Amino acid sequence: MNWKAILVILLALFLAGTAVGYIRDSRLDADFPAIRAKSSEADVRHVMGEPRQVLHPCQAYDTSLTPDCTHVFLYRSIFYPLREKYWLVFFDENNQVTATSSELEP
Repeated sequence: MNWKAILVILLALFLAGTAVGYIRDSRLDADFPAIRAKSSEADVRHVMGEPRQVLHPCQAYDTSLTPDCTHVFLYRSIFYPLREKYWLVFFDENNQVTATSSELEP
């Protein structure tokens, strides 16, 4: 296989990965406002998908919004090293949403 073909394949893979990442981030941006207080964990997973991390105790990026929070779902941009965007969903001991936060780090 010559270098041109390899380069074209690598470029196509890069563009496909970028497109998939952009679509995922756009979906998170669009679906995030649908998360309401008292939504269940199952509702959040259905709307947003599986979180990248579940943090205990209820602090992420020095953000703690409610005293009755026990854990937080962290959804991070797929382009995280380049675009530090993340979405946070806070839950209480009944696994119901208490608050949400969306941040873009400078």
